[in-house]
Amino acid sequence: MNDEGDLNLAFKVQSSIGLIVYLHSFRYVRNLRNFGRLYYVSKHMRYAIIYVDMDDEETTIKKLDALNYVKQVVPSRLNELVDEVRGKDPTALDEAFDEDFSD
Repeated sequence: MNDEGDLNLAFKVQSSIGLIVYLHSFRYVRNLRNFGRLYYVSKHMRYAIIYVDMDDEETTIKKLDALNYVKQVVPSRLNELVDEVRGKDPTALDEAFDEDFSD
């Protein structure tokens, strides 16, 4: 048995984006599973967060906006925040904090 030949399983990680979907009524949350991965639901605030593939973002937003039980769809900016923080040096913030309190 060839170990390398048996392990040719292709696993491709697809980038995804979060969509915040504001609803008129909470009872339609189950229908959101058809559009992506349902991640979080707030009953009190009547919104849900779903994750969809980055390639399908625009079409999914258009489909969700067309539904009568959806108030608004807002794309999450978490990916932009992670990219911004990823490039920064974590020790630079500590040094700046120390300078503020030194006499």
